[in-house]
Amino acid sequence: MSVTRMRSFFRNLFHKQEVDEQLDQEVSSYLEMLTEEKIAEGMGRGQAARAANIELGGSDQVKEHVREVRAGAWLETLAQDLRFGMRMGIHNPGFSALVVLTLALGIGANTAIFSVVYGVLLRPLPYADGAKLVVF
Repeated sequence: MSVTRMRSFFRNLFHKQEVDEQLDQEVSSYLEMLTEEKIAEGMGRGQAARAANIELGGSDQVKEHVREVRAGAWLETLAQDLRFGMRMGIHNPGFSALVVLTLALGIGANTAIFSVVYGVLLRPLPYADGAKLVVF
């Protein structure tokens, strides 16, 4: 990961409000620039603003797309998913207990089976040069 990408990641993580304000300013200024171009082409102010917004594809959609590809967006999404999961777990304690029990049983069974497979098939034999033994 490059230094610039790391700096961007930490800036997006710790200065989210500032980064969002800059994004708002950039999108607004670009939209205004497009509107001025449309006015210079001979459109009225309202019609030019509408045409510029259509050409841009909607300022909110542009902002969402930028937020999705931003460095560290996956961390924000993970935090949102964890908060949502905790809220749902608190609201449905029976289902949460069932999920925890299912995971516990699955992990325990997986560990037991792997222990048996390791002991029987994967662990080397306790003899010197055990790989050279042959069964007739």
